[in-house]
Amino acid sequence: MLYEHCTDDQECNDVAFLDPHGEPPDLGAPEDYTADHPDEHPTDWGWHGEWGRVGRRGAWVATVVLLLMITATHYNGSGTAWLIFFAAALIAYQIWDIRRRRNAWRR
Repeated sequence: MLYEHCTDDQECNDVAFLDPHGEPPDLGAPEDYTADHPDEHPTDWGWHGEWGRVGRRGAWVATVVLLLMITATHYNGSGTAWLIFFAAALIAYQIWDIRRRRNAWRR
């Protein structure tokens, strides 16, 4: 049996740390956090799902950092391979994004 202190005719639901309903789910959260806000959308306060120039430049910075990390000492080549893979993936994404933005006005 999983719990030694429980007998066959006794239920083990009285153990507090195993009871999923042992305490309220939002204990200590302000009331506004738990309130339902069905009419709020990110576009209402200015977020349109894009980071703009900051995100694009950040991706290039992350790519450079990944490539600089190749110069560190690695136990074997697997770390270097993964760094090159993720840097190449970021470069491919950036090239795709540049082409997408350049051709967006044609649609």
